[in-house]
Amino acid sequence: MHKPATIAIMVSIGDRHHLTKHAFRRMADWASKHGYSALLLKQQTGELERMPHFNKLIAHRSAPGFDRYVIIDDDILIANDAPALPNIPSGKVGLCADAEQRNTEAEHVKWTANSGFVVINQPELHLLEEAYQMGEYPFKCGDGTNKGIWGPHDQGIVNDILFMNDKIHELDGRWNYQPVLDYLINYGGGWEKWSTSRWKRLSYYISLIFPFSNNRRRIARAFGVHLIRAPYPALFSFIIK
Repeated sequence: MHKPATIAIMVSIGDRHHLTKHAFRRMADWASKHGYSALLLKQQTGELERMPHFNKLIAHRSAPGFDRYVIIDDDILIANDAPALPNIPSGKVGLCADAEQRNTEAEHVKWTANSGFVVINQPELHLLEEAYQMGEYPFKCGDGTNKGIWGPHDQGIVNDILFMNDKIHELDGRWNYQPVLDYLINYGGGWEKWSTSRWKRLSYYISLIFPFSNNRRRIARAFGVHLIRAPYPALFSFIIK
């Protein structure tokens, strides 16, 4: 059976070395282990004026000719024992669910996908190109014609296009585990408590010191840990296998 030529691309625009010194090394090691190519993109590209996040949608232009692409945010740490990528059904694009599932209002978006880890085969790249051309999807419109889709920058429009065209495939959430969001939404009493209580934040990070804490175990089980609202990449890199 033909093994698809795969490249992992991490997009990191600007001064982000505090993240990529952990994240890109881990991604490159994982890619090498499974026979994938690896690329770090540091420069803004594209012909349109877009937020840096939109460079993910056209990252494939910098490495044409591959059968399969995995596009990864620069704040995702891949575990040393992460497996090979799963196969994506023909015609679909693989993304994991966002930790926040309560705020999307658009009826056609059945669940909110996080755009930080995208697995896509070459024939579907035009969908990301379309999202790049369209730009940000408005979270609130006011006139009721377009209901909001949760997530900043590229995430809303990616969800809109993939769900509208029935092209999305939900990946195992371990590929894009968002530990801080998972904790504050499901275990920590919500965003308000997290943002206003220094003790709430401190107690979470203290819990990560203990090998048998549930918070640490959830991180250790992940294939990729997404450091949203997590300012200590060295700590998480130490915890991840």
